[in-house]
Amino acid sequence: MAVRLARNDMRFRITIILMIALGGLTAVATGTVLVISASASIKNTLELTRQRAELTISALERAVADHLQPGPDLIAGISSRVADGSLDLTDNRRLTDVLGGSLAPAPQLGGIVLWRKNDSGVSVYRTETGGIGVTENPEADVPQFSAFMSGLATSKDMVWAPPYHLNNETYITIGSRLANKGEVVGSVATGISLEALSRFVSKLNQNGLTAFVLYGDDHVLAHPAMLDESREKLLSAERPMLSVTEIGDPVLAGFSQAEKVKLRGWEDLDIRETGQRESGDLILSRTSNAYGAVPWRIGIHVPVEAVSEQIRRLIGSIAISIGMLVVSLAAALLLARRIARPMRAVASAAGKIERLELDTIRPLRGSMIREIDDQAVSFNRMIQGLKWFQAYVPHQLVRRLMTVTGGPVTDAREAELTVMFADIVGFTPLSESLPPARVAALLNDHFEMLGACIEAEDGTLDKYIGDAVMAFWGAPEPIQDHAARACRTALAMASALAAREHEVQGEKFRLKIALHTGPLIVGNIGGRTRMNYTVIGDTVNVCARIEALASDYIGDEAVTILVSGDVVQAAGAGFRFEPLGDVTVKGREQSVAIWRLVGEAGPAAVHAETAKAGSGTA
Repeated sequence: MAVRLARNDMRFRITIILMIALGGLTAVATGTVLVISASASIKNTLELTRQRAELTISALERAVADHLQPGPDLIAGISSRVADGSLDLTDNRRLTDVLGGSLAPAPQLGGIVLWRKNDSGVSVYRTETGGIGVTENPEADVPQFSAFMSGLATSKDMVWAPPYHLNNETYITIGSRLANKGEVVGSVATGISLEALSRFVSKLNQNGLTAFVLYGDDHVLAHPAMLDESREKLLSAERPMLSVTEIGDPVLAGFSQAEKVKLRGWEDLDIRETGQRESGDLILSRTSNAYGAVPWRIGIHVPVEAVSEQIRRLIGSIAISIGMLVVSLAAALLLARRIARPMRAVASAAGKIERLELDTIRPLRGSMIREIDDQAVSFNRMIQGLKWFQAYVPHQLVRRLMTVTGGPVTDAREAELTVMFADIVGFTPLSESLPPARVAALLNDHFEMLGACIEAEDGTLDKYIGDAVMAFWGAPEPIQDHAARACRTALAMASALAAREHEVQGEKFRLKIALHTGPLIVGNIGGRTRMNYTVIGDTVNVCARIEALASDYIGDEAVTILVSGDVVQAAGAGFRFEPLGDVTVKGREQSVAIWRLVGEAGPAAVHAETAKAGSGTA
């Protein structure tokens, strides 16, 4: 553990140091920059303005792309589910549930149309009240849209269609064919309304700036004026979009006739100026070919006066701030290094804590800075506490819970798992003849060996019960072959025990193992101040009864492994089992089929009795 400096009067608060160093340097930098700012060149002014313009257009492009992205994501998701067979196109009820649920997280999507190969389909759309409406076997009101849906069958990629006017709304549409096992079974399309896109774009307007999206150079896809109901009423199937002269924006109305401005270094932007040089407007835009055959023009227009004012502010503030920052950072370099060194040590140690590598963490060193020294002392004390905590908490389980993604994995849930009980045969009388320290050492060594076998097959070591171990497979991570993994673990325990050849008082350790597969409640069980990630249920009870019955089947072998018929059926043909018959276990009226796990089967071997396992399963 780090030791505090003996001379506490030599430690200083970090706030005082930063105030003296950075505050003094900032004052010097501010005075210097204010003197030289008047001589800033026109080149720097134009560069700052260009960068701001490019950033604004790029941000608008990204915002529009992000707003449209739920459309391709939804199409890809439905196509994937149809391709893997998890979505049946013949089940209309299930189909409408899935399509309606797909609309929920994406309010900008107006609806989904799915056509099957037999020209029947389903349309799911948002109602005017915000609900979800469903139409089966929809009839397309626009012939071009019908042709678009039919034409998707011949396209391997997603296709952006020209805007269509459907159900009193114009939509930007994207669609794709649906295929299962290489056969085209239909098509699907979704649309984002021009009203939704215009509402989104209108939120980007600020400080006199007006954002817009054009379809080509003559028609408007998104503009704040599109939210006016009087203009919405002008749209129809024959006129799905308004022209730049109909939108009511005089700046866009003069777009085609506006004078193009060519500036060196601004070649990436289309810059046009309307009106007088002092009282006109600037139109900045960039075209995108990502949304179909007709390019989109994404841009902004802003009064020239506002741009000039921004340039003046840039000269007066940004240049001063940048210069001040550079000088301050250069002068404060040594101080930053002194402060960063212990911060990096804390970050490195915190990363090891995240990986639960507590034994590899070195104590943090003290510091002349009071806050950093206090941090080191507290951090070192925390590490000591965590090391004690780790001794009583299964850190392997904690690490696995940390890596599992999706949902609250520790919440109690029902799942089919495989449970194991592994108990030392005759350990009670054996322990009575040995000193307590010797008993503890033998158990610790034995449990370490069993735990390694369990973790090797991604099992979860639940608890120690005296000289017995309880474990399960299939949680917290879902594991399809949990029964097979449990069987391999049991055989690995037998091999490990045989390799060790433990002998105590002239007798070798002998082990009895029971496995059972069935439904269980798995998750956090306990009180508010103490929780265990464990399993409960009849499957655990049955497994415990099978483990108790194992005493009646112990032979000359060091390890006796009994499994239920459910395990035999779930484990598959990779193992050799011997049937022992049906037995009645305590607490259950139905009998349980008991089998002995002998070993793993050869590459081509399939146990003849496996096919009969289900008939005797509890």
